Amino acid sequence: MKGIERQGNGTDGLAGSAASANGGDAPAAHNAAAIDQVRDLLFGGAQRSIESNLAGLREEMQASLRQMQAEFANELAAVQAKVADLERDTEQKRLTSLQDIGAAITQLGAAISGLGSGRTGK
Repeated sequence: MKGIERQGNGTDGLAGSAASANGGDAPAAHNAAAIDQVRDLLFGGAQRSIESNLAGLREEMQASLRQMQAEFANELAAVQAKVADLERDTEQKRLTSLQDIGAAITQLGAAISGLGSGRTGK
């Protein structure tokens, strides 16, 4: 049983000596700083690499976006030009149709007048 007591006392003694050596709340701050340093040593290179890769991807995406916007603007300008051409062609065809309708009405009126004058003459 004495062996068990010694083991218990030994572990208590170690925990107590670590707390008393670092001094109360200071151990938590010191441990956190140490953990941050270890974390930076272990993962810092990988994190910097990932951040660098992300920055590169961000730049590529922005360049692609600018290119797509320029292409879209060019396509939109081409579509607007085509719509303007179609509008002019449609307006010209409408005016030609109105002239043709006017000419047909004039011919119809002349034909009707010719029919009416032919009856009065008999």
